[in-house]
Amino acid sequence: MTTQEYPFISGPHNTADLLPFQPSDFAASALVIQAAKRKGEPLYTQGQPVCGLWFLNSGVLGLYHTLDCGKDTLVRVYQAGQWFGFISLFGNSQHHCCARVLQNATVNHIIPHDNQTFKLDHPVFIEALIQQVAASLADAEHRLAWIARHSARHRVLSSLWYLTQRYPDYEWAWHEVAEFAGCETETALRFSKELKQAGILDGAQRRLLVRYPEKLAELLV
Repeated sequence: MTTQEYPFISGPHNTADLLPFQPSDFAASALVIQAAKRKGEPLYTQGQPVCGLWFLNSGVLGLYHTLDCGKDTLVRVYQAGQWFGFISLFGNSQHHCCARVLQNATVNHIIPHDNQTFKLDHPVFIEALIQQVAASLADAEHRLAWIARHSARHRVLSSLWYLTQRYPDYEWAWHEVAEFAGCETETALRFSKELKQAGILDGAQRRLLVRYPEKLAELLV
């Protein structure tokens, strides 16, 4: 499957966005709070004022945007080693998404004593975050084009492939694949029979287990 077929520009197992910084690097200029979070817990909610930045030590985290109708859309997924929720460093704002734990996680919340001083003290880190912001913007623009370009079937199958390949340790559910693909769960389930008949999806497993990811990718050519 080509880069253009991914829900995001970056492909599975890409570690380019794993910045070589740890929360302990900032202990002198910020309050560093570590916490264990259970599946389903929110770290922050949509519309909440932004405060500091976050680091995911372990587990899996999802960013959800809630539409006016109340429907949740899974916008992005983070895994261990990634930074997120740091837009307060670049201006006063509110979170545009809810950060929700998908798999039991350990996180660090880093709250600078002073944002301006923090940026001056850590210019290399700030530059890396700016590059991550630029990459996220490119991903968002690509994702809009991807949704507009492809049918529901293609979006569901490529989302299933993308999520299970990039985050193989998480037990994905059909409703999450549908949220990521931008469709209803019932729509996503329509394609499960096709995958089971082709032997691509193991119907005996409770989790969504893709037995032959290469065959799934072939359906998207």
